[in-house]
Amino acid sequence: MLGASLVVALAACARGGSLSPAAPVLPAAQPLTAGYQVIYSFGQFGKYDDGAHPVANLISLGADFYGTTEFGGITNSACVDGCGTVFRISPEGREQIIYRFKGGTDGDLPAAPLTDVNGTLYGTTAYGGTSTACAGGCGTVFALSPDGRSYRTMFSFGGGADGASPASVLTPMNGALYGTTLYGGIARPLCSTGCGTVFSIGLTGVQKVIYRFKGGKDGANPVAGLLRYGSSLYGTAQYGGVPSGYCSTGCGTIFRITPAGFTTVHLFKYSPSSNDGAFPSANLIAVSGELYGTTLSGGEFSDGTVFETSPATGAESVIHSFDSSDTIKDGVYPLAPLTFVSGELYGTTRNGGTTNAGTVFEIATSGAESVLHDFIGKPDGATPQAGLILSGGALYGTTVGGGAHSLGSVFRLTP
Repeated sequence: MLGASLVVALAACARGGSLSPAAPVLPAAQPLTAGYQVIYSFGQFGKYDDGAHPVANLISLGADFYGTTEFGGITNSACVDGCGTVFRISPEGREQIIYRFKGGTDGDLPAAPLTDVNGTLYGTTAYGGTSTACAGGCGTVFALSPDGRSYRTMFSFGGGADGASPASVLTPMNGALYGTTLYGGIARPLCSTGCGTVFSIGLTGVQKVIYRFKGGKDGANPVAGLLRYGSSLYGTAQYGGVPSGYCSTGCGTIFRITPAGFTTVHLFKYSPSSNDGAFPSANLIAVSGELYGTTLSGGEFSDGTVFETSPATGAESVIHSFDSSDTIKDGVYPLAPLTFVSGELYGTTRNGGTTNAGTVFEIATSGAESVLHDFIGKPDGATPQAGLILSGGALYGTTVGGGAHSLGSVFRLTP
C-alpha cells in the first residue's frame, strides 16, 4: 500500500455500507479569499470513519455531489489507514458516507472520480479484488447505487495482460465504459510491471483490453482517463514517448483511440532546449475544437504547464508555464483536469502559492493566468489534486490535505 496518494506517488517518482449520520457544516476560520469557504473537513467522526484524503473530482447527481476518498473508512490488516470510501455531500456541507471499502474482493483505495450512468455510480479501485498477482490486489471496477445499499464488484483485474491498478475515471461510450490502467499489459524494461492498458467494460461486467502500451513512442503508464470527442477517445500517457535529458523514460504522450486502432497524437519533448510540458497526469478537455490539458512538470520553469493541442493535426503549444519563486507566487505541479466556464479555464495546482500548499487558478485560452486562491493548510485545505465542478455559479473541489483535521477538505469558490 502506498503511504501517499496514488497519483502523486506515481507521477512524482523518479523512474529510471451504511449511511453515516449527517455531518455539521464546519464553522472554522476561513482564509481571506473573497468567495471562498471550506464546507467540510474530513475527520469529524473520528480519525478515519468519514473518509480521509480525497484525490478525485466530485460529480453532481441530483442536488448533491458524490466523491471518493483514498483512505479512511474501515481499517484492517489490508489497509491500516482505511480502505477508502464513497461519500455524498450537499452544497451546504452535509456529508454522508454511502460505502466503506473493506479491502477484499470489493476493492481498496479508490483514486478516481465516479461516473453516473442512468442513476448508477461506477468507479474503480487501484487495489483489492480477487487476484493475488499484485500485493494487495490488482484493482477493481465497481457499481454502486447512490444510496449505498447496492454494491457490485463488476471486474477484478488480474495484473497481467488485462491490466492492473486503474486510477482513472470511466468514460461512457456506446453502451460501455472505457478506462485506463497504470500497470499490467506488456512488460518492458521501462515498465517491468507492465506499461498499462486501455480497456472497455460492459455494464454486465465483460471486460476487453483495447490497447496495451509498449513503453515506446506510444507512451507508458496512463494515469488519466479518456475524453470522448466525436467518435474518438483521447488520452494521455504519463511516461514513454521521446526520452530526453530531462525525461530519461520519456516525457509522455497524447493518444487517440478509434475503431481503426491506436494513434500517437503528440510526443512531449521537454528538454534543455525546449519548454514543452512533461508527464501529463490529467484528463483532457475539449473547447472550441481544441484539446486542453496540464502537465505535472516541464515548461519554462520546470513547474508544469497548461497546453493546447489540435485533435486533427497534433500540433501542440504551451499556453502557460507555471513559475513559483520568491517573487512570483504562482502555483506549481498541476495534477488536475481543467474546467471550462464562461470563456475561462479553471484548475488547481498541488503546490505553489504563498505557502506552497497549492492554488486555484484561472487562465484564458490565450494564456493569461491568475491565482484565485492560495491554500494555507489547516484549517483551510492543502495540496489539491482534483479538478473543479461548477454548480449554482460556484466551483467546488477537494483537497488531499488540510482541513480542520488535516485529512482533507471540500471547498466552494465563487469566481
